[in-house]
Amino acid sequence: MATKTEGVACFDKAGPDEPIFVLRSTDILAPEIVREWAFRARQAGTPPEKVVEALNLADEMDTWQIEHGKKVPD
Repeated sequence: MATKTEGVACFDKAGPDEPIFVLRSTDILAPEIVREWAFRARQAGTPPEKVVEALNLADEMDTWQIEHGKKVPD
């Protein structure tokens, strides 16, 4: 799991003007959206370890929401 203090490798790969979409754990929709991405990524041929990483992140988001709360995107 990446956090703000740990850094995010995909940010380093992105071009300086490349649009990036971020989902935070506070977002009530985030875990479901990450799981949908993993499902579609698997279908598209994404390496299995990347899909598992996303599914694990969705589980961590669920846990975070239980511990800290969730809300609609703002």
